[in-house]
Amino acid sequence: MLTVEGKKFDWKNIPLIQCVEGNAKDTYATAKVYVKLLEEVRQKKLEKLYEKLIAPLTVAFRDMEFEGLLIDENKMNELDQQLQEKIKLADIALREAAGLEDDSNLNSTNQLVKIIYSFEKNDEGEWIQVDDFGLGLYPFEFTKKGAPSTNEETLTKVKAMVEEEFTARGLKVE
Repeated sequence: MLTVEGKKFDWKNIPLIQCVEGNAKDTYATAKVYVKLLEEVRQKKLEKLYEKLIAPLTVAFRDMEFEGLLIDENKMNELDQQLQEKIKLADIALREAAGLEDDSNLNSTNQLVKIIYSFEKNDEGEWIQVDDFGLGLYPFEFTKKGAPSTNEETLTKVKAMVEEEFTARGLKVE
């Protein structure tokens, strides 16, 4: 039984005319939304994507929503352990390469700046380079406040530069 505005609503006892009017309104609203969305799809030139990928997958998505999705919990746990081990090894390698203490917080922006760029804030709050710590990479992008940037886009560029340097030196990139 459907509840509408706190009252029980019985579909089988609804007068036919009300049912027809409601269905007509639903159909009209659906058609308007369809026309609007179709217009957007055409403007963005996504018809092919919709026809070849999205529409055919709609049935699969519907089935997954109603029936659920089988997940091999043992395999998922195994993959989780493998990823955790890789993260741990990468963490150890980074700490060794940068000369970090075990209590360094790699999630701290300030510590990340210090580790990657060998920059830290002095007593006046200015960023200065320190020679005895970190990887010593030059920060080519800065935040609005003047700090070396550690956003995802910048770190992706830094990673690409490091990989390029490794390749140029004939070192293995993992």
